[in-house]
Amino acid sequence: MTPHLLRAATGCTQDAADLYAEHLSAACEHYRIDTPVRLAAFLAQIGHEGGSLHHTREIWGPTEAQRRYEGRADLGNTQPGDGERYKGRGLLQCTGRTNYRAMTNALRRFGAPDFEAEPEALEQPQWAAWSAAAWWATHGCNELADVSSFEALTRRINGGLNGLDDRVARWERAKTALATPVPTAPENAPSEAPDAPKEARMPIPAFLLAALPAIIEAIPKLGRVFGSGSVVAERNLKAAELVASTVVSAVGASNEQEAVAKLQTDPAAVQVATRAVDAIWFELTEAAGGGIEGARKADATQRAAGDLLHSASFWIALTLLPLVYLLVLSLIGVVGSATWSDDVRAGLAGSLISAVIGGLVGYYYGQTTSRNRTTP
Repeated sequence: MTPHLLRAATGCTQDAADLYAEHLSAACEHYRIDTPVRLAAFLAQIGHEGGSLHHTREIWGPTEAQRRYEGRADLGNTQPGDGERYKGRGLLQCTGRTNYRAMTNALRRFGAPDFEAEPEALEQPQWAAWSAAAWWATHGCNELADVSSFEALTRRINGGLNGLDDRVARWERAKTALATPVPTAPENAPSEAPDAPKEARMPIPAFLLAALPAIIEAIPKLGRVFGSGSVVAERNLKAAELVASTVVSAVGASNEQEAVAKLQTDPAAVQVATRAVDAIWFELTEAAGGGIEGARKADATQRAAGDLLHSASFWIALTLLPLVYLLVLSLIGVVGSATWSDDVRAGLAGSLISAVIGGLVGYYYGQTTSRNRTTP
């Protein structure tokens, strides 16, 4: 979302567009407000609630309606002065102590402060934008926008149809802006101008960058693939996507945000997710760019950590060794047919010795050549 698009869609000032575009772009990407119909409805509603992105704090009279904020148990306003202290803030006017506490929990992993203790922090551009997107997504607004149920959407946000005419007019404006191509730079612009806007060229989606550290914190062994998770190399994108989709599916979540919330609150979900990651461990190592050598290192890591149940070499050895023992016992006549000729026994013994020695040499040779061919 560029400042140009934001200004065209909401009618905000250039200063406001420059202030909010980056934050809204990241928040909308994370919370899947990422189609024209969803964006148009979202921008129309925040445009109305925030007066074209001019207000991030409810204008206080107090009016008769605002006086009724005081003491409202449904808003969690149980202490004297809570009504004004937790008045509407953010681009969707988060209101009430309970909602401020919920917003803290929703955005804490992104570095948000405690909004219940610091309610004014919701007026800051970053949290005003992220709180609006978080509330929108967690209250089913994407789904209402998908079916163009704009009146139901307004009721979900406002509790009624206050300002409906202005909201609808803004909705039409946003739809028009989103359907209009962004103007290209003039021919005599600097050489880098014809490139795609930088906002559209994120190598790793923001929602992955936001979710991955929390997933690694819950499943520490993933740190062997990604490091701390705070910075993900571009070559790790496939691995990050694989981990995210695996965890989301394993814990029965609808998206990465919900999966992270389950990992942070439900130990059983952590166990389920860990088992799912174990099941794709070698595929994950390959996706991270490790190749054969990476798979060997992954297996060595599993064994060094005492996790033999997920070591491929352990299970291969466990499967093949009994066959070797049976063959040896058969050769010396303990089990099986005692009618084998000496030539057959000699041939089988030679094959067995060749297989063992060849396997050891082949493994060593393959390991050293893979290491030599691996780019540092």
